[in-house]
Amino acid sequence: MLAVLLIWTYVLFTTYLVGYAVLNFITSLDCMKVHKGKNSKKYSIHYHESYVVAGVIAVTIYAQLFSLAGGVGFIANLLLLAVCVTIAVYYRNDLLNDILSMARNLVAGRTGLYYVFIFAVMAYGASHGIMHYDSDLYHAQAIHWIENYGIVRGLGNLHVRFAYNSAAFPLSALYSMSFITGKSYHVMSGFFALLLAWQCLDLKNIARRGHIILSDFARIMAIYYLFSIYDEMVAPASDYFLSTIVFYIIIHWLDMNVRREHSYVPYILLALTGVYAVTIKLSAAPMLILSVIPIYKLLHDRNHEKIKAFWLSILMGVLISLPYFIRNIVISGWLIYPVTFIDFFNLPWEIPKGVAEFDAKEIKTFGRGYNDVVKYGDLPFREWFVHWFNGMGTVSKIMLILDLVAIVLYIMCVIYFVIVAVNAKTKRQTAFSESKVFNISNHSIVRMMDFITLAGTIILCLIFWLFSAPLIRYGEVYVFTTFMIVFGRLIITGLYKYCNNKNFVVYFFRFFVFLLTGWLLYKTANVVREDIGRFNPVYLVDQQDYGEYEVDSFEIGDTTIYYPKEGDRVGYYPFPAATNDVSDKIELLGSSLDDGIKSINN
Repeated sequence: MLAVLLIWTYVLFTTYLVGYAVLNFITSLDCMKVHKGKNSKKYSIHYHESYVVAGVIAVTIYAQLFSLAGGVGFIANLLLLAVCVTIAVYYRNDLLNDILSMARNLVAGRTGLYYVFIFAVMAYGASHGIMHYDSDLYHAQAIHWIENYGIVRGLGNLHVRFAYNSAAFPLSALYSMSFITGKSYHVMSGFFALLLAWQCLDLKNIARRGHIILSDFARIMAIYYLFSIYDEMVAPASDYFLSTIVFYIIIHWLDMNVRREHSYVPYILLALTGVYAVTIKLSAAPMLILSVIPIYKLLHDRNHEKIKAFWLSILMGVLISLPYFIRNIVISGWLIYPVTFIDFFNLPWEIPKGVAEFDAKEIKTFGRGYNDVVKYGDLPFREWFVHWFNGMGTVSKIMLILDLVAIVLYIMCVIYFVIVAVNAKTKRQTAFSESKVFNISNHSIVRMMDFITLAGTIILCLIFWLFSAPLIRYGEVYVFTTFMIVFGRLIITGLYKYCNNKNFVVYFFRFFVFLLTGWLLYKTANVVREDIGRFNPVYLVDQQDYGEYEVDSFEIGDTTIYYPKEGDRVGYYPFPAATNDVSDKIELLGSSLDDGIKSINN
């Protein structure tokens, strides 16, 4: 736990400074300023964690680019620290004012204590727990390769899962601190969970507000997710990185909808965070639909500064995604592995097309609950869906049914919105336009458009997940939020717009807070009870390590490659490693391992 706390402090220091510089640079550009008539002013960042998230994205880009040149370890951290010191000196006055302002806010009331408490609780959770199966299968080895080599051409030929490139792994390698003791700490999935937990703290203001807002519903599901992964976030699985960052986007987007955000700048930044989510895991690809809102805000009136902001946003999106695609090409020979219909390169180290296609089918089949690709890989929807649904837990089944209901309600909301928008545009003085239902302002239509876009994006993410690889852990964020956001919108609209009984609204709110408090206490008690059996005083200081397994070995060139005697996992330390003896399937591109690996079948 202490080790996690120290590394997280370092992560906060570096990401905050880098994010501060990045956001200050972006918001200082004329095209990113808030314009009112002839006057313009710099957009003010509302949340301090925005600096940290921006810094995480920037540092991830840095780690990926650095990996193209060599191992991500001591030198990478030394250069990062040099950059941070330079930023701290350059922005020293602004930073001091910002830190003092943040400190005053934290000291006021008990806010600071809440943040510190969550910091400690999440660090304890990230110090030990259940190691993800895939972490000992390939996550640990992928991170080890990045620490030692950075990147190797055709690495996916040694272990096909190395081709499941994720931006989370270079980031994990950067902050693993393996160059200090030889032990690789895996703290970044827990750090992402920490940021989400801090973001959920706004729920404590619900009693002070005296009413429910839509982002409250998203925060409740985010807390539910954090409870479900509390004993698993010790593992550096990309699923946790993705889900937490998507929750972050959803909650911030809803917060902007609530506070009636007019500036296009935060929408651009959140859309770019969606691009970053795709580099974590491709299943987030539909999140790019969120770009519709900032694109509309930038292009609908053909303003010169907004056009410049549009092209700048495109450039930033390319900058975020380009290192990820370069790493894809180097590791697998494919632009997006295991997608084979995009084949521009025909590189010598390319993973054979047949292997990639079989791997893609295996991912899909496994997600549907089958292990035999040959037998079950081509089942029709009705057969695999029934089998898949029956194999799920009761809670997941209930949520999926609620999601289906929510999709139907969402379609009805879209139809209603279209009618309202047309009515507002034509301004026809009919009985409908004069009624309470259709008497809606243009600003309300814009807010409704934001909600329609966000909810529609999450629904499309859910559908994309369902028809690609519907393993529940891959799509929990979509399963959890789809019904909650749609139902939440309807509940809030019904309570605060159309309900004339104020006493009912008051009692409903009190009952809501009572249920929420009871549920939080119940979930907390469950986590404590489950953790008692895993308690080990060693983890109060250090972090639980990866698993250890008995291995055998084979030679390729002058290099010894390890593989497990039983099963397919090797953990972190026998390095380099594969799942089995592949000496008859691969060969070196040059004289040594870092020259690259190719398949003999190519």
